[in-house]
Amino acid sequence: MLNVPFDLQNHEDSDVLDLIEDLAENRQWKCAREDDTFLTLTVPAQNGGTYDICMEWQDEFASVLFACSLPIEINDSNYETAARTLEQINQNLWLGHFDMSNKSKYPSFRYTFLFRLIPSQIAVEMVADVIDVAVAECNRFYSTFEMLKAGDVRLQENLSAAVFETVGEA
Repeated sequence: MLNVPFDLQNHEDSDVLDLIEDLAENRQWKCAREDDTFLTLTVPAQNGGTYDICMEWQDEFASVLFACSLPIEINDSNYETAARTLEQINQNLWLGHFDMSNKSKYPSFRYTFLFRLIPSQIAVEMVADVIDVAVAECNRFYSTFEMLKAGDVRLQENLSAAVFETVGEA
């Protein structure tokens, strides 16, 4: 978990994306604001690289669409295997899901926040938590997606290891 102090007391009625910008600045992440409804963050990955996180505010539903993309391009010849693998991965997630929306070549962890009647201070804390979850899940399945990219036949073994859950204590 990325624990950096963030003072929400100074942001009574702020826009959620404005608060997320403040959070990004506090955590020293790159942040780009395209307009009032679209924000992009670049956050560090466990492998030394980065993940791009896009967030889009939808006023009609008081929601934020969230997508954390992995920088791994899956070619068309591996797309069907990728779809089956994503299905297996998603069966083991408790929050969010991975997809390759609109025939995108890059896998993304996606989630939709519904913020109607939720104060912006609480909303940004929820976003911070989902960022932590998204980065952890992207790190967890990074090697699986790299194997998909390469068409590696050991993919099933890697996936089994990634979704293996331990029970009890050692």
